[in-house]
Amino acid sequence: MKKLVFLVFLFPLLFACGQNLKEIPISSNLEEAYHTLELPLEIEENITLPLMINQVQIQWNSTNETILSSTGVVQRGQENETVTLTACLSLNEETKIKEFYITVLALPRGTENINHTINYDYKMSQAVAEEYPYYKGYLYPGLLNKDGSEHTDFKENETIGKRINVRLFGAKADDPAFDNTLAFQNAIASAQFGDEIYVPKGKYYFSSATITQPYYAHIKLKEGINLIGEGKSSSILVSNFKNKEYVDKSLGKKTATLVCGNMSNSTISNLGFSANTDDSCLPKDINDTKVNNPEGNQYAPAFGIVVYNTSSATLTQNIYIHDVYIEYFQYDGIRLFCTRDCKIADCVITKSTDLGGGGAGYGIEIRGYGHEYYKYIDTNLDSCYNIVTGVKVIGPYIRHGIILSYLTHNNLFYNNEVTDSADDAFDVHGQDEFLNVFVQNYGKGSRRGAGLGLGNTGSTHDESGYGNVIYENTFVECRYGITIARGTTYTQVIRNKIEACQYGIYINDGPNTYQENNQIK
Repeated sequence: MKKLVFLVFLFPLLFACGQNLKEIPISSNLEEAYHTLELPLEIEENITLPLMINQVQIQWNSTNETILSSTGVVQRGQENETVTLTACLSLNEETKIKEFYITVLALPRGTENINHTINYDYKMSQAVAEEYPYYKGYLYPGLLNKDGSEHTDFKENETIGKRINVRLFGAKADDPAFDNTLAFQNAIASAQFGDEIYVPKGKYYFSSATITQPYYAHIKLKEGINLIGEGKSSSILVSNFKNKEYVDKSLGKKTATLVCGNMSNSTISNLGFSANTDDSCLPKDINDTKVNNPEGNQYAPAFGIVVYNTSSATLTQNIYIHDVYIEYFQYDGIRLFCTRDCKIADCVITKSTDLGGGGAGYGIEIRGYGHEYYKYIDTNLDSCYNIVTGVKVIGPYIRHGIILSYLTHNNLFYNNEVTDSADDAFDVHGQDEFLNVFVQNYGKGSRRGAGLGLGNTGSTHDESGYGNVIYENTFVECRYGITIARGTTYTQVIRNKIEACQYGIYINDGPNTYQENNQIK
């Protein structure tokens, strides 16, 4: 009796769709319909799904009803999506299954503008902007001029003159006891506008300073001179201050390996920057950003590269830092101070020797003159129109990957990557930074902060400025995806992806924040 019951329940399953059962005869109509049924591999519009062919009934099933429904309705998104459509063909009590793997093509993207935003144009209201003390006519974000036209003033300084080999001036590689400071400076002094200082393969150690104001620096470039190596892992400039005389409390925040100051038109590329130390100098606690690391700092300069302007009579612009590797520094791997139209591209920065207070542990810092120095906007000391692209900042010995400080505006950050930072991977520090654009950047694993944060607390910190644009970025496994705080206004948060973060978009006093098409998983 038990066997009979079992067979009674089993019998209907023999004719169910999709089961791997014993073959049964299939009529010629069913077989013909199976081979006749075809669908396109890629679609953009709704499609008609036949429900009958030659008396053969067809039932449809979709693996993603939102993108492509079982009735053929298409909903296109920002990316291509592949959906499986399953057809169950049946005639009398005979069935056959056929699967189709169909790609629903993404919506067409518009013309990509100079800010790399698609179909998204933003302009601050002039009536609103005039209420801010730093307003000087800037209404459009990123690389757009006051009238909304594209700002294309950055120009790479090409080598049009001769190549000058530093070894011809006495430079010596791979000898920690040899100081290359004088040899490099003599080579630079001999160069004319358009010449190139060439650094062959090897490690070049520097023990003294060429200049002492405003930075104690081993190397100082001059106008129109390029500094080129054989590769960021081949030609390496190693800071090795003698007896640590430049890294005590009074001078420690002013040391640098290379500076470009009160001058323009230079390219720095294919070089490595390091210090005469190893990983033993790194902070012991990667999550303590309150305590400095004096034992480790004595072996590293404050900065790898500093580009600065301190004179209202000159401009610092068109400095191009390309394809460099920087490790073992206290404060900034690269600092741009009161510069415009400078570009940092395809660089790798890692291993800060300090994560503590006072501005330590930043991969790249772009900053204006100081707190509430509104008078310098639109002067030679303005900080604006700088570009950072293709840069990787790698933790865990990083506090902030890329940071903006004080009055700096209309900068573009495109396609950069910051991983495993202690605090915000990308940080707009809360000192009136305005109309900056962050687009298609990637932040992962910010341990205590956000993928991108605007507004901050501190002695001179409060709200970030108006009209910053956060567009098509991806933030993964951070404490926060995006934070907007302290009265930061008119921030544009568009089409970002936030995944596996404790909080998605966290707004705490962010008036007039605009959000559109963000994905939070």
